[in-house]
Amino acid sequence: MSLPEPRYAVNSYSTPHNTVFEDIEQVARTGGQGVGLWEGKFADGGPAVDERVAAELAAHGLGTSIAVPALHAILSIPFDRPGVPTDPQERADRICASIERLARFSPQVVAVAPGTSGVAGEPVGPLEDVLRVLPQIADTAAACGVQIGLELLAERRGATISTLPDMVAVLDEVGRPNVGIMVDVFHSWCEPDLHARLRRYADRINSVQVCDVKPQERGGFDREYPGRGRGAAVEFVATMIEVGYTGYWELEVFSDDGTYGDAYPDSYWIQPHERFLAEAKAAFDDTWARATALVEARREGAVTA
Repeated sequence: MSLPEPRYAVNSYSTPHNTVFEDIEQVARTGGQGVGLWEGKFADGGPAVDERVAAELAAHGLGTSIAVPALHAILSIPFDRPGVPTDPQERADRICASIERLARFSPQVVAVAPGTSGVAGEPVGPLEDVLRVLPQIADTAAACGVQIGLELLAERRGATISTLPDMVAVLDEVGRPNVGIMVDVFHSWCEPDLHARLRRYADRINSVQVCDVKPQERGGFDREYPGRGRGAAVEFVATMIEVGYTGYWELEVFSDDGTYGDAYPDSYWIQPHERFLAEAKAAFDDTWARATALVEARREGAVTA
């Protein structure tokens, strides 16, 4: 089967001990085509840092995949930093300011999360606050010429919106064409009828994050390389290939070494980040090969979708 080579990227959240400049250098050296810039790593040097980030991306031939504001959730999330506002309007104002800053890097999307409590059965809310401020965020992004990737988070992680149909309903109510859905293997792998829903709502999905899921998940910061563990990424990638997704395939692997409160003894972050990135790229390449083989098998009727 002939397919274009995937555009592989890495989100800066995956490398907590790197600077943004180390991310750019190491992602380029390990075979990436893009970096998911997290504004929190700009620390904060203002326009001078922005200029240098843009120059380094260009020098290494990298694009920007999913750009993440320093504060990117409308409602609270478990790793909010001390002192950040809790009022959704104040948070939305900060997100809008970040969008105006990050737009210069021409990201595929700017990530915005509705919010999550981190606790299954205790969804953060209310959803009405998301619906109230999302139009402002979308209009700011539209004025900057960028798309919003509204992050679909897991019910088991306490998300206020946790299924594709519910997210589509939110998008329909907000009514802004520059807002699409960001899907992530970690959050969506166990959604009922996931692959039928990915096909049904493919035109609403504008960004993808790839990792995999541990057989015994220890927390939100305990993820696996693509194709490892439950191996959910293979079928996920195959389905997204079939529906015609052509954007960045962005790696986001959390593997807590104590950075977020849980020092897992088998954390991938214990080793140097460049080694972690090389291993992750190899795992993605294997996942891509297995996914394309699965697509071919489905086309030949050997495997039922």
